[in-house]
Amino acid sequence: MKNETLAHARRILQQRRVAEDIALEQRLDEIEDKLPAVMQVRARLATTAVQLSRLILAHKEDIAQGVERIRRSNLALQEEEKRLLREGGYPEDYLEHHYQCTQCKDTGYLGDERCQCLKDLMRQLALEELNRVSQLKLSSFGDFELRYYPAVSDLKTKIIPQEWMGQVLGFCQNYAEQFSPSSKSILMQGPTGLGKTHLSLAIAAKVIEQGYGVVYGSAQDFLRVVENEHFQRAEGKSRSETLDGLLEADLLILDDLGTEFPTSFTQSVIYNLINTRLSREKPTIINTNLTARELEEKYTQRVVSRLFTQYVHLRFVGQDIRQLRSINRRAAPDV
Repeated sequence: MKNETLAHARRILQQRRVAEDIALEQRLDEIEDKLPAVMQVRARLATTAVQLSRLILAHKEDIAQGVERIRRSNLALQEEEKRLLREGGYPEDYLEHHYQCTQCKDTGYLGDERCQCLKDLMRQLALEELNRVSQLKLSSFGDFELRYYPAVSDLKTKIIPQEWMGQVLGFCQNYAEQFSPSSKSILMQGPTGLGKTHLSLAIAAKVIEQGYGVVYGSAQDFLRVVENEHFQRAEGKSRSETLDGLLEADLLILDDLGTEFPTSFTQSVIYNLINTRLSREKPTIINTNLTARELEEKYTQRVVSRLFTQYVHLRFVGQDIRQLRSINRRAAPDV
């Protein structure tokens, strides 16, 4: 997969260069039509190489002095070109290539080393591929409706769900706005239908908007892909680097932890993801419907210990929002 990602990234860079070559030709045609004096200056600049060749072959003057004379003439012509462009209402660099990466000029390489733009593009493509597993659809904080949470105290917990979830919403908004690659990890825990997925996707939307790489998907989907790749590798087949992508993402969101079929392999992968990302100080958001006891029964105490001591624990309370919305829609009068 890495070779495929590299090839894809290089094709994109090649397309950028071709597009910029075409755009420059169009700008040259425009200036030739509107400011022909500029093109005359450029024609004189183009003779520099010829002048140098004649200087070397003629032996009529000191070469160093001749080179300096040509250099000064060249600089003067460049300044004249800039002046003409400015006076014509154009930027001074209008007739230069405008590459997206000024370091490598969209080649992707600085000498034999990969440019950072190529690395970033490969990373972006890898994240997009990972998110195809979950068909990522983002939410927003503005769509999170507190009115569906009871405004009266729960007899058992003594919690007022609407107030409690208002605090959870505020925490998630602040977390998203202040996000950095070293932000804390979050455990969102509570019964189904209380907004865990909605808020985690709202965080994802804000974090992506800030330019960070986010990978979102259900634990079940990711574990299935990682397991398939693991056995393909054992058989010597080509494979994608899904596990590496999950470990390296700026923010990893694992939805519905606990819904996957438990095996020693999946337990090992879950522990690896949690432990490795904690050690690398990379934030993870985990959503689960399981209680602490159910998590311990499924993943062992060492996993649960990390979740409840090194993650920020957000408890979701209330009634199933999806059911309440469905009831409201059925009860709404026809207009």
